[in-house]
Amino acid sequence: MPYIARADELPEIAQRGGLVDPRADHQHAFNKRISCRDVTDFISNTAEVSPLELRDKKAAARHTADNKSRLYKILARTNELNRPFSVRGAEQPISDLLPGLVVSGGLSRSPAFDCNPVVSHWGDRTDEYSAEDPNATVRLTSTWNTIHVRGEGLNRESPHGAPCWALKSHGISPIESGAPKFSQQYDSENDTLTTTVNLARRADTEKTQGVLGAASSISWLRNARVADAVDCAVGLLADAATLLEARDKVVTSGNTEKLDFAEVRPVDMPSWANARKPLAPKLSGVADSPDQVTDDLFAAELCQGPIINTSIFSMSVGYNRGVYGGSISGLWSIMDSAFVLDYSIGVHNSAVSDRLSFAFAEVTAAAEASASAGPHIDDIRIVKGCNYGCLRQKTIIEDDDPIESAPCMVVWNDLDRLARYKLADAVFCHVYYDSGGGEQMAAIAGLGCVAHDWIDLGPDMMCGEVSNIIPSLTRGSLEEGPLAEVYARLIGAMIWYRNNDPYNPAALCLLFTHWWQLSNCRHRPITLLGRTDFGVEAAIAPIMPEGRPELEHFRASGTRVERGQGPMSSSEERLKALLATDILPQTRGVVDHLVNPVLDYVKGADTLPAETEFVGHVLSAELAYPQGQKILELWDLAIVMWECGAMWGAGIAGLCYTHTGKVNCDRARHDLADHTWT
Repeated sequence: MPYIARADELPEIAQRGGLVDPRADHQHAFNKRISCRDVTDFISNTAEVSPLELRDKKAAARHTADNKSRLYKILARTNELNRPFSVRGAEQPISDLLPGLVVSGGLSRSPAFDCNPVVSHWGDRTDEYSAEDPNATVRLTSTWNTIHVRGEGLNRESPHGAPCWALKSHGISPIESGAPKFSQQYDSENDTLTTTVNLARRADTEKTQGVLGAASSISWLRNARVADAVDCAVGLLADAATLLEARDKVVTSGNTEKLDFAEVRPVDMPSWANARKPLAPKLSGVADSPDQVTDDLFAAELCQGPIINTSIFSMSVGYNRGVYGGSISGLWSIMDSAFVLDYSIGVHNSAVSDRLSFAFAEVTAAAEASASAGPHIDDIRIVKGCNYGCLRQKTIIEDDDPIESAPCMVVWNDLDRLARYKLADAVFCHVYYDSGGGEQMAAIAGLGCVAHDWIDLGPDMMCGEVSNIIPSLTRGSLEEGPLAEVYARLIGAMIWYRNNDPYNPAALCLLFTHWWQLSNCRHRPITLLGRTDFGVEAAIAPIMPEGRPELEHFRASGTRVERGQGPMSSSEERLKALLATDILPQTRGVVDHLVNPVLDYVKGADTLPAETEFVGHVLSAELAYPQGQKILELWDLAIVMWECGAMWGAGIAGLCYTHTGKVNCDRARHDLADHTWT
């Protein structure tokens, strides 16, 4: 039942929203193999068997018998490949994430492997400008030809397969002076796509413990696209190590620390931001929603192990089915599930941490068994393995003798470097790879993370997190005007992609970040909204880009922001137009249980739904088919929620958090407790 949100005291139901947050020791599923229906579907439908052949009942029966045998073989191979974190050598710091032999190769993502209604985006990026990297010392060049591959997995839209870019050659050479960091040329006469990236060598330190060198060496060997994506993660770790050291000095001294690429500054939290205190606490990242819709979804998706946890399901199956659609997304889901578990708990729990190595070993085994998609799976597991390895090391640095927190912010002076840093911090390196690479894709996958960082702005500053991008986009200001402008620019980017390139994977990572935050049982934006009394004046109109959003589109520049009834009416008209169509029943569930109540609250109603009333509906909508229709509908609903000002209210409430405790205390660490956040 909805609760009265406009109350001085935090209602009991709003304290946790009906959610439960047991720690790892009390969640026995965390010690089991991670699996879901998509994983089984993909492994059971490799290119040895065409999905079209299964219409014959006898063929289907034989195929079912073969499924078990194929699965047993993959699990046996997984056990052979598995190299737990606890037994890795210092000379191979990410070997648990990258088992087996890595060789040159590669194959692009396309509907051959999922049901997104687009072909590979790689050929789209042939005319894009990319600035020179003055620190680059190595040039990597890969050439690609198109091939037609058979469909694998239970593809719903392209069982015959589709064209893909396959690696033809790959080499390393010295850079050319003045060359852009990323460039592509297409030779139509020879059907050859040439990708060139210029990258810097980064030296490891005592803090990075060999991870920079290991990730670079592996990715440079694979192909230029993998190397470009992994370079984002390597840059993340190198810069984060520097920022965290500077952050500790700022917290201790109260003085600004200036670096060559950013400043770390102490912060006075804005006095103009108002919310009723106390605020509902952020939860650990492994919380559960004990509602029937979610439970039914777990059963339908044949979830096993940690994926049965709502927070983990949201980050894995919900997000990946949303972005990718087809059953291959199950492979990405088990890697992501293991990462969420490791990020939230694993650094302090070796048994939980070993789930990560087993998941990557299983995906490696699946790649070996896949006749068509194998090279693509290898590309993604390498990108993800390096991304997670760098993030894990960042977490280790954060948790190494943390100091008492004090508010601070980071303001970058290089948007390109920031975008690449952020897309890796948000675990989007593989999406950047899929989308085609270059500055524009880094802009939407990296700076589009305003959708992520807006809700976290207050908590991040309060606990000394160094990765929130919003202060950089407001040029260091926490005043209402620049914040509203950055917010409006995000809406403009969302509308541009919805209208012009709605299935672009880099844009979809922004879209499904919005829905992930509403279903992950951690960030709690609707409960935060309920601690504010903004009305129609909270609605914010978009600032539209002139074309595909560039890096500078996301940064405030003093542009006037329209607020109030105009954008509120626009959001209502968008919702009305959507409801006039034959929308999916799962979309209808989100409208009825989330969007309509939120719109009513912004317009003056007193009630809001508890999280257990809408989390299952959001997850169901993320998983729905047809993929193309689902994506367009969820674009519209996300834009409605941002334009009407609901997300504005949630972010402003977050600016009112107070924190007592150690730096970076916002996940399932031993020192996280309800009383540390108010």
